[in-house]
Amino acid sequence: MKRLLLLVVTITLAGCVRPGDHPISTSCTWTEDDNRSLDLTRISDRRHLRLDAATAEDMAIRWADKYHGHLPEWEQRCGECMDTLFAGVAKQHGVDLAVVRQYSRERDVVVDIAIILSFGILYTVVVYFYVGRIRRRFPPGEPGFWVMTLTMAVCVSLVGVMVGNLWSIVIESWRLNSWHISFRMGRIPLRQHWVVLFVWGFLIFALVALIRSRGQLSDKPVSDLRIHF
Repeated sequence: MKRLLLLVVTITLAGCVRPGDHPISTSCTWTEDDNRSLDLTRISDRRHLRLDAATAEDMAIRWADKYHGHLPEWEQRCGECMDTLFAGVAKQHGVDLAVVRQYSRERDVVVDIAIILSFGILYTVVVYFYVGRIRRRFPPGEPGFWVMTLTMAVCVSLVGVMVGNLWSIVIESWRLNSWHISFRMGRIPLRQHWVVLFVWGFLIFALVALIRSRGQLSDKPVSDLRIHF
């Protein structure tokens, strides 16, 4: 489990500099030492623009939360600040404003895969031990085992959806170094595709139960097996 957590942390923080590390200004202006033009045919420059766009978006949200939090004009002020920051990034690096907006909405596929796989492994381990507890309550071949298993599969999958959402939000906040997630929460894959998460949770539970039930039958002593004619 420690290795799993270390892997997630390593991948999510691989960039070292995170959006939440950039200070916000009262005038909502973009400042950056690197003012070179970016060549978006290069992976490193695309990564740089993606980080800048995500940072500008994060700065706008933090700025609006600080100066207009819980006020009706929050959305408008946040949008205006974001427009100013995106324009600053576009001018700084010689790219179109529309491209900066596009990059601000792009997800890091590697990070998302790491988060999904890490949660899937954790969920499978928990399900394995939980199914074992159910199995010990029923003798081999008892139909009640499957009634209980399928019922609990629905309940555990629902819990898995909620825990998966929390897991992804915590990792996302850690990755951005910012708890001002706001509307960006809707882009997180585990939240956006919660129905798929529920279905997979149910299928994993049922598959683990099937594997463990077969193991239970194979572990039954030969002397207990009776042949009826």
